[in-house]
Amino acid sequence: MKGDQATTWTEGTSADLVADALAMGVKASPRMVTSWVEDGMLANPEPRKTSAHGSDPRIFPPEQRELFTRLLEARERSPLGRIPQRALIRVVLFLWLIDDTIVPTPQARRAWRTHARAAGQTTAVRRGQNVRTLVEQLAHPSATHKQRRAAQLVIEEGERTGRIDINRLTSVLTELNSPWSTQPGMPRIERALPGPFGPISVQHHIAMWKARQQTFRSLRHEEIDETELDRVRTVYRPSWADYQASRPAMATIGAGEFAAYFAEPDTMEGHAIEAVDAFVGTLAGELGLIESASHATESARLRLAH
Repeated sequence: MKGDQATTWTEGTSADLVADALAMGVKASPRMVTSWVEDGMLANPEPRKTSAHGSDPRIFPPEQRELFTRLLEARERSPLGRIPQRALIRVVLFLWLIDDTIVPTPQARRAWRTHARAAGQTTAVRRGQNVRTLVEQLAHPSATHKQRRAAQLVIEEGERTGRIDINRLTSVLTELNSPWSTQPGMPRIERALPGPFGPISVQHHIAMWKARQQTFRSLRHEEIDETELDRVRTVYRPSWADYQASRPAMATIGAGEFAAYFAEPDTMEGHAIEAVDAFVGTLAGELGLIESASHATESARLRLAH
């Protein structure tokens, strides 16, 4: 982490962290520190036995003490008021993705759980707005109001419950994307959406949505152990570095019509959101969830065609 180079960080107890916060003018308590540990904002403090009759209070290493202060600083300096915890969790995960010395994997595992629990937790109004935007992106101009409404209701149900009915979703989104009638005995003609690397089918969108939801479920229930998280991180790092290096060239694909896909974020939070989101995709692939979801959506497409 970059910060005040004049500061020499030392290990500290929970009480020291609270004192650091109070010195910044930020309200804090030992309970708050404990909550941050439980949520993965901080690592577990380490035991320190210094006498034969008991142990001193557990201590946080210097990196964690600095992390606590930097996260508080980021939260307090937001021009829109305090940054919500879900944004700070992404920063913690971003640090774990790019550095081995600040956030240990046991802490990151808890942070992934917290992040997964927050994913998709929006108000009904905001969820409805997001779904309507998605429907309009997928809809053919000829799609009827009834087809758009059917797609919206199915997607909203999946977002609300976390359960995706592949057959039903394939049916309504295919009708939305390719709303023309089929002739008896003739295969259905399905439209694909343009993308920087070629046409993208409705089935691809459904498979990715399904795989990501399954990944978030596994993270939420801590079903992915630390060894697996570390393994996938070693896969992710070189592929993410390659992507970063090739972004300028990718922005010129198709005479630049897809340049917005590859635009660089201009804030730390933006970089964190992008990197964390990319890791979830890598994790879904490494767990075999994308392949499994792709097979399921293709089977649904074939059933619909017949």
